[in-house]
Amino acid sequence: MNSTPQIIDLDFGLSQLSGNRTLLLKLLQKFADEYRQLPAQLDQAFKDDRWDDARVLVHTLKGVAGNLGCNALFEEARAFENHLKDQASVPDNVAQFSQAHQLTLSTIDELNGHTVQTPTAESDNIQKQALLGALKQHEFIPQSQLDNWLNSLSFDESTKNEIRDAIDELDYEQAIELIER
Repeated sequence: MNSTPQIIDLDFGLSQLSGNRTLLLKLLQKFADEYRQLPAQLDQAFKDDRWDDARVLVHTLKGVAGNLGCNALFEEARAFENHLKDQASVPDNVAQFSQAHQLTLSTIDELNGHTVQTPTAESDNIQKQALLGALKQHEFIPQSQLDNWLNSLSFDESTKNEIRDAIDELDYEQAIELIER
């Protein structure tokens, strides 16, 4: 992303629904509930070489996200989908897409007063790829995103702390080594 889009543009979402805030919040929550398992679905599609299925999933998410004003996720989904149209491989922006997805769902959950849920164990691999991608690109990782990614991984607390310490010390190579072993 060149400039960081708003996670959710509530004004745009409200304009789409004639100012009906209750309906917008209801639709946002339905969107979050429906797409909460998307990382696991994409991971399975990648494992099964079902690239067109992955593209359709992301295309559908992109359309709904755009209509509801979920701008950051819309932008990342657009780049993700364009990659999948051109080649059958995991897109380069998988880390950014995963981050936008998680931040969007967390924001929706907060807007609706729900407890923020962490990704399920089945999304472990895509979360791991997202974290590794961010580290390999030496990206700044917000603490909340790092916590979400680490919590989704099936490492013991000691290993998670070693990874966190390596990242805090900007020793990304050490963090990558710990994650990949």
